Amino acid sequence: MSSSPRKSVIGDRFIPSSSSLSAYKVSNSTIPNFSTFSSSGGGGAGGGGGDISSIDLSSRDDSFYARTFPAQEPNGSFTSQESSRSCISRSLPRCLSPLDLHHDVVAEALEFDQNSKVFRFNYTYQAPPPGRPVEHRSRDRISEKIKKGSSKKSEPPVQSILANDILQAPGLRNDYYSNLVSWSSRTNRVIVGLSSKIYIWGGDDYVNLVNCDNEELVTAISCCPMGYLVLVATANGSIIIIDQKDDRNEVVCEFQLNHGRCIFCFAWFDSEDYFLAGDDSGEVYIFEKIIANFNCVKIQIVNSFKCHQQQICGLALNMKNDEVAVGANDNCCTIWNLQDFRAPLLKFVLPHNAAIKALAYCPWTTSLLATGGGSKDRKIRFWHTASGTLLKEFYTDGQITSIIWSRYKKEIVATFGFGGSTKSNLMRVYSYPQMIPILEVNASQSLRILSAATSPDFCSICVATNDSTIRIYDLWHISSEIASNPSCRVSGAYGSEIIELAEGIHKSLSVIR
Repeated sequence: MSSSPRKSVIGDRFIPSSSSLSAYKVSNSTIPNFSTFSSSGGGGAGGGGGDISSIDLSSRDDSFYARTFPAQEPNGSFTSQESSRSCISRSLPRCLSPLDLHHDVVAEALEFDQNSKVFRFNYTYQAPPPGRPVEHRSRDRISEKIKKGSSKKSEPPVQSILANDILQAPGLRNDYYSNLVSWSSRTNRVIVGLSSKIYIWGGDDYVNLVNCDNEELVTAISCCPMGYLVLVATANGSIIIIDQKDDRNEVVCEFQLNHGRCIFCFAWFDSEDYFLAGDDSGEVYIFEKIIANFNCVKIQIVNSFKCHQQQICGLALNMKNDEVAVGANDNCCTIWNLQDFRAPLLKFVLPHNAAIKALAYCPWTTSLLATGGGSKDRKIRFWHTASGTLLKEFYTDGQITSIIWSRYKKEIVATFGFGGSTKSNLMRVYSYPQMIPILEVNASQSLRILSAATSPDFCSICVATNDSTIRIYDLWHISSEIASNPSCRVSGAYGSEIIELAEGIHKSLSVIR
């Protein structure tokens, strides 16, 4: 039995010889020695990080490499707060579930033959006739597959929408790197940093200025997704924690970083006891929240690790909280394995052409990451983080400042800073993976969105704009969320049981050998 192109044959089973031709690698020769690295963060137990100064994280080379070491599958699993909601039933062309089209895209990018069987005899390779060009596999095949799957449906017209509410925010700083707005899931109120002040806004004209002795500029704000705490970072390296419980809205903790470094972004773990923070030197810190008594909250650094050579712009945790994507101003995004807090492992370096602030893991399928590039890039890229494969890239003609996935539809929204030369959009909602525009917000070219946050019901987003306003847009309606782990699928989407297990695809029936 002879093997097909790009596949090695062991017995009668087809096994791919590498993860993908489109994966950007971290080779074994450049993997840092994490066991010898000491944490540079103050006030915590160090060790277990890694110094990747020897790795060129700002590479502009368009070449990609194959991954040379496997990523371990986490033992734990994440169950969202709304996991009891049933999966949306949709009818897509020749798809068995809402995830089939995405699985086809991944299978195509990883070069799995979905039509082949495990046991296949008398398989011979036929060379093309003389003079006929050889067909090359590329990401264009993925685009053709997407177009083929959506050819039966006519593209709907793009609907223009307006803001439901516009809140005046004098003192809102026009800064791409800062994240100055967050939406509390417990109180349903918006927290905004205006210059050195922290305001809490809610329905019925509720406005409250937090009593905080701070004269430094606010650089980042993040509400705990499951609790009442709010993280506030300032320009002098301080982290302030505010408790919203019972409308106290008071400062319960203040932490000072060493070396005068400044935090620009946060990311909460689902346990509420841990969170990540990225500073302006390329360092990422893992913090632990400690409650000494009822009225006292403290935080300490569990570990810190050097991710980039320049400022951290964005952080995103996957649904299992065992992997983090880190975007930076050096035009690179890195993927880190966080199964062990004290020994983060660098998995992949994903190159872009500008700073990466917009990062978002898909909430309804494992290992799908969306990244958005800055003004010199302007592309939305979709990555398969289990293999480092670039699945698709889409040019938007705008500086991408944030990316948010829908929980109810296979859609994704991107907000824009500096707009294009022909038409300026503040925001656009796209279908995935076809990337057909569905909703858009038009504006003048001088107006841009700096950062965005989702509402507690995941139907609306609030955005901070450079005209000192906070705008709220309703994008989706409450319905059953798309399930993250479908249990009633026909196996064989990738042609490999190993990939099936890694993607969280469970077989309802046993396989007859």
